[in-house]
Parts: sequence; C-alpha cells; structure tokens
Amino acid sequence: MTHGISSRERPRELRWYHAAGLLFGDWGTSRLYVLGLAFVLSGHASFWYVAAMSLLVAVVGFSYTIICAHFPDGGGVYSAAKQRSPTLGVVGALLLTADYVITAALSAYAGFRYILPEDASSQDALYLAILSLVAIGVLNWFGPRRAGFLAVLVGVACAAFYLVIGVSALPSLGSTMVEAPAGSMPEQWSHFVNVILALSGVEAIANMTGIMAQPVAGNARRAIFAVLGEVVVLNLLMALAMNALPELASVNVQALDPAARDRLQDQMVRILAEEHLGQAFATVASVGFGLLLLSAANTAIGDLVSIQYLMGRDRELPRGFTRLNTFGMPWLGLCSAVAMPIAVLLWVGNDLARLAELYAIGVVGAITINLWACGTNRKLRLKTWEHVVLLGTGVVVGLVWITIAWEKTHALAFAGSILAAGLIARGFAGKAKEGLRVVTAAVATGMEATAGALRSTAALNKPRILVATRGGNPKLVKFAAEYARDRGGVLYVLFVREVSLAFKERGEVLAAEDMLIEKDPEAQRIFEQAEGFAEAAGVQMVRRYVVHDSPSEIILDEAAMLGADALLMGVSQRGALWRTLRGDMLQEVSRHLPEGIPLLLHA
Repeated sequence: MTHGISSRERPRELRWYHAAGLLFGDWGTSRLYVLGLAFVLSGHASFWYVAAMSLLVAVVGFSYTIICAHFPDGGGVYSAAKQRSPTLGVVGALLLTADYVITAALSAYAGFRYILPEDASSQDALYLAILSLVAIGVLNWFGPRRAGFLAVLVGVACAAFYLVIGVSALPSLGSTMVEAPAGSMPEQWSHFVNVILALSGVEAIANMTGIMAQPVAGNARRAIFAVLGEVVVLNLLMALAMNALPELASVNVQALDPAARDRLQDQMVRILAEEHLGQAFATVASVGFGLLLLSAANTAIGDLVSIQYLMGRDRELPRGFTRLNTFGMPWLGLCSAVAMPIAVLLWVGNDLARLAELYAIGVVGAITINLWACGTNRKLRLKTWEHVVLLGTGVVVGLVWITIAWEKTHALAFAGSILAAGLIARGFAGKAKEGLRVVTAAVATGMEATAGALRSTAALNKPRILVATRGGNPKLVKFAAEYARDRGGVLYVLFVREVSLAFKERGEVLAAEDMLIEKDPEAQRIFEQAEGFAEAAGVQMVRRYVVHDSPSEIILDEAAMLGADALLMGVSQRGALWRTLRGDMLQEVSRHLPEGIPLLLHA
C-alpha cells in the first residue's frame, strides 16, 4: 500500500464584502455601548469625544490598509510581530487574547441589554450572557460553518436599522446641545481614552488576508474604507441626535439612580429609536442589535480558539491546544475560550464601563505592537510616508495604552494576568523549534512531490477511483473497492482530519508536529478496514491522509490533482440540524466538481 501526505493551501475566496461584514461586526456594534458610555462620562460634551474616537478609528484603519498590503499571507499581530521577535509575537498574541476575551464578554452582556425589555434588570442580562456563552461553546464544538452567513444577514439588517434611525433623527438636530469639553487637558484625555472601544476589527481583517481574494491590498482597503465611512458618519450623526433628546436636555447624570444610569449607558441606540420611530420599531431593531452582538461574541470565541491553536502548533503554548475533537475543533482551546469570558463576567458583573476599560487595554496594546513591529521592519520595503504613518499612529495608540495602564490598575492587572499565564504556559511548552522545522520541511517536501507521487502509484492506463470518507462508512468503502475492481482501476481512499479555525497563516503548515497518520487511531482504523475490502476485491489501494480546515475543498483539490476518473461519496444520514451545524459538504463538492469527473453517490 502507498501512503500520501498533503497540507494544501486554502483557496483565496474572501471578498471585500465578506471582510467588510466581519469588520462591521466589531466597529458597527461598538456604537451600541459607546454612545451611552460617552454621555454618562461627559454629558453634552460627549459629541467631541465620539468624534475624537472616530478620528482615531479612521487613522488606525488607514494604517492597517498598509499592513494588509504588505502582509498578504496574514498580518495580524502574532504573524507580523514574530518576524521581529518570537517573544514580541507571543506578547502581542496574548494581548489580543485579552481583547477577544473581553469582546466575547462585553458583546454577550450588551446583546441581552438590547434583546431584553427596556425595564429588565441588568443582572438578568448578565446571567443570560453567561448562558449564551455556554451555548456558543456547545455550537462551536461541532465547528459550525454557517454562522458567518447568518452574521452577514444580521449585519445587513442592522445596518439598515442604523440608517433608518439616523435619517429619522435628522429633523431633531436643530435642538442639539453640544458643550465644550470641561476640565483640564489630562481630564479630557482620560475621558477620550475611556470611550475607545472600536478597534479590534482591523486585527481580524489583517489575520484573514491569507484567505483574501486577489488583489489582497485592494480588497482589504475597500472593506476597511466601506465600513469606516458608515461608522464615522453614523457615529457622529447619532452622537448629535443623542444630545438633542428632550429627556437629556437638563439631566444631571451624576444625580441619576443606578438603574437610570445603566439604561442610558447600555441602551442609548434603543432610546433614539423609541424617540424617533416608536416602541414597535425600537423593539424589533433592538432584537436585531442584540443578535449582532451575540454574533460578535461568537466570532471572538472562534478567533480565540484559532490563535491558541496557532500558538500551540508553534510550541508557544502546550501541545494540548492542538488536540482536536471528532469534529476538528481544538477542544482545549474552545473550553478556555468559553471559560475566560465567563470568568470575567462573574468577576466584573454588570458594569459596562469596567468591561470597556478591560477591553481597551488588550486591543490597544496588540495594535501598538503591530504598528511598531511593521513600522520598524526594513524587510517590508515600506515607503517613507508609510513608515511615518505606522510609527506616528503607533505613538498615539501607545500613549492611549500607557494611560489605560496607569489609570486603570484593574485593567493592567487583567492584561498582566493573561500575559503571565501565557508566558508561563510557553515556558512549560518548551520551544522544540528544531523538531518543528524538521517536520515542517518533511511535509513541504511531501507537498512538492504529491502530484507526481500520486500519478506514479498506479499504471498510467488504469482508472483512478477516489473515495472520500470521514466517518468510516464500511458500505461506501466496500462499494468503492468493488467499483474499482469492475473498472480495472486503482482505489484512492481519502481521509481528511479537519481543523476548524477562523483564520490561519498562508504558507505555514496547518498541522501540529504530532498530527501524523501514525498518531491518528481513527484514520488508521478506517484505512485498515479499507485495505481489507481492497484486498478482497483484488485492487490496489492508495492511502491519502490530509490535515486541513475545509474537507470539501480538499476533496475537490485531490480529485483534480489526481485526475480522478470517478469520485465516490456517501449520502449523509444526518438530519437538517446536523447539516446546519456542520455544513452540507456533499452540496459544496457537487457544485464545484469539474465536469469531467463524475460524482457517484452511495446511499
């Protein structure tokens, strides 16, 4: 029998509008809590702080168009900073981990503040947020593939809601009360720092350039500018409309009882919708906003799992973070990705302002490292003005990070605890870089020889029959062996060990160093069973074992590369819920299979 190895690269299929949807999930949701938080902090001077935040978001967004252009294979802080120093890359990744933890916690809590009735207790929202994170973890256990499509639908609906609210508020802008910021410059700077929340989405886009369609720079730029335009214009419009609300004309925020303060802080966009469009519209829109926030929590958990897996693959975290469950999900990383935001909610409680402080220190730190690492990287061949933009933006964002660390000791303690835990785990993991390089080189060599090796495993005049199985369906494999016998062909049995990740680095081996067929009992069992059927049918069999994040894409790649004369697959007996969670792989393969390769289904 012949063994094959492969770790083919995922096609570049992420278009600018897909990336824009991902970015909108972060930047577009932030106004749901930034507006109210700004008003509670600074009253009728809040417009200027929202404007300053929007300006910073624009500058950071523009800076990341440069990073994405120079890192077309993945330019998140972990990938970019480790070019300068592996330790710096780990520190950046751990700060980004802190950001994802708070994003999940903050989004889940804020989501239920919008979904629940306006007079519902913030404590109820806290409990439901914790339950929702557990539910998200359960869904991610199956590695769901349809969440992204649902997120796009919810995002489009919410963008429409935002636009309607903004347009309906235009007539009220004549009564807007906007005051000059009060206090000393340090006090004003502190207020500005407190409302910086919408930044981490650009890190998500930078991480995903490795799967972004060409031209990467153009798609990334269009995605960032499209969302940036919506965010800046509507943030400013809603900030003006907020300061025109009659109920806030003479309100003394400091004199409000806690429940009233929570209402203003947590539900400002709902208040605007009620004022200009009525209770019914506000209720429907608020449910949509809540679902968008829960989708953002789901995305954050997926990103947390991915970054822990990549660090485990590189031996920057213990090997356990690369262990997969039956569905290709790194189960230890998923458990920690759910447990950490729940722990934060139990610690912080229903204090949105404190959650916001914890959020900022992680993402601002990660972005600062990325900007400085790229701005000082001579290998990137940046133009002079690009160096200036990246380093200048890095200085401003770095000052914000220093301010947060100085003023918010609990935020510094939180980020420090994530860093300490991660670096300690890194020490226990050990580097083992030489062993990893040897394995990587072996896999790369195997990839280069794959096409030739596949075709040389059988006589050129024999038909090649490819059967794809991930559940070890004995009837399917037996049928495939008998079909290959009747055709006088060679049987190729493909087993894909799926890894469910939100993003990965193009050009890097996806599998961890111990992801080999010799260490995969399930694959060995399936191949041994298939060999028995092939021997009984008197046909030659070739093993194909692949580690990848998309089984349907690998099946298509293998069929085309092999020049298969037929592809055999089984019809899933699972129900509609299962296909929703896992995705209908058969449908994906049949839609894109080359016309010259027949698809045979065995029910």
